Amino acid sequence: MHGWRARIGLLVPAVNNTMERELWSLVPDGVTVSTARIVCEREGSADTLREMEFEGKAACERVIIAEPQVVLFGCTSASFYQGSAWNAAFQKELSDIAGVPAISTSGAMAEALQRNNVRKVDVVTPYVETTNERLRRYLESEGIAVNNLGTFDMLDMFDHARIQPTDVYQKVRETVTDEADAVFLACTQVRALEVVDLLEKDLGKPVFSANQASFWKVFDTLGIDPGLDNHGELMRSLSKPKLGGLAATLKSA
Repeated sequence: MHGWRARIGLLVPAVNNTMERELWSLVPDGVTVSTARIVCEREGSADTLREMEFEGKAACERVIIAEPQVVLFGCTSASFYQGSAWNAAFQKELSDIAGVPAISTSGAMAEALQRNNVRKVDVVTPYVETTNERLRRYLESEGIAVNNLGTFDMLDMFDHARIQPTDVYQKVRETVTDEADAVFLACTQVRALEVVDLLEKDLGKPVFSANQASFWKVFDTLGIDPGLDNHGELMRSLSKPKLGGLAATLKSA
């Protein structure tokens, strides 16, 4: 069996063509990823994001045939759109279905920021204003203030994949402020992982992406060190005895 070390169950929107590829690029030997697609429309409307609750559960029912040891719900906006309490309950529902720990991207995002003492964050998203406002509220409910927010303002979730890493880099440079403790790059469909390391070096502060935070939480839950020396200090922290504050690590580097 290829998944002799660990088996990951990934639930990802049918429109997403970024997250699965990025996760496979990071998994170490002995770890497998089994994916179930979440049926959804292309437009990230309120109705589409709410419907992913039911379609996500259906996808979870399908992926458990592969006997995953952790399940990841890989959609940022669908997991924060209805609020923090809803997301916590949804993660529990998925865990009950699968019989193993379940993680959502928004839950991983909040935990990564909290565990690294981020209280004020600059955010870059591909979302429209209504979704951006829901993200602000979600982060605030988790004790994290959004200092500044830059957006590509796209409703079509397939188009989110058309945003290039160079576009992400430039948008962050336009958005970042001195007051923020860190930067968060939203959406599992956006190719942000490729520029996280570069942005941390250039900005001198922690940078988190949706996929990076999701994969970090998956490996942390499994107790697996993927042996990564790139993709940001958050991923490198998995190789350290304890997860400390990223800002201090970056400043001393």
